[in-house]
Amino acid sequence: MQQMGQTTNSSSSLRERIRAYIEECLRTGLWTLDQTIDEQAIASHFGSSRTPVREALLTLESMGVVAIVPRSGTRVRRLETRELVAMMEALGEYEGIVARLASLRVQAKEGEQLRAALERTEHYAQMLDSDGYEKQNRVLHDLIYQICRNPYIVEHTRLIRLRIAPYRGQMFASPARLRESQQEHAQVVGHILEGRPDAAAEAMRNHISMGGKVFANLLLV
Repeated sequence: MQQMGQTTNSSSSLRERIRAYIEECLRTGLWTLDQTIDEQAIASHFGSSRTPVREALLTLESMGVVAIVPRSGTRVRRLETRELVAMMEALGEYEGIVARLASLRVQAKEGEQLRAALERTEHYAQMLDSDGYEKQNRVLHDLIYQICRNPYIVEHTRLIRLRIAPYRGQMFASPARLRESQQEHAQVVGHILEGRPDAAAEAMRNHISMGGKVFANLLLV
């Protein structure tokens, strides 16, 4: 019985590692909209059979992240316009709550980390380095998630971000939007550090709303 339990745990661990790998490929923009996901390549990467890969993909399909098409394979799921609009609306509310809680719970050391993260996004914004900015943007938001200390809200927020991740490739392509995003970050962080929950929530909702407008423009191109 113990050996069977160990085998089950090992299989589950491998499936979760594969799922985390796929999610990271999406978050970092390695995979784009409608791209076919090569199950065999992933299996080879992990030195496994295709079974745990398929199990991981089935989980991601249930989350609305990928689409499994019979006899055609699995691809990165393209959202309908109404879905994307609804998700951005929900993301703004979730992120606003996160910012509010962070402003109430931020500690001195975390405040220093937040300032440092903001300085890094500022650096890449000044350099007009959209790729570097996007990476540090994720670091900054992850830090705010950590500070808010509410894993339930963070879980839902991360899922929405994962589902819209393939659309973020051109998010900061415009130098004007990159600079605007950094200004919005500065406002959010400032309110969090000052312990102003209402202002922090409003600034974060505005930040996400502006990003939503960029998404809308991309869809209309």
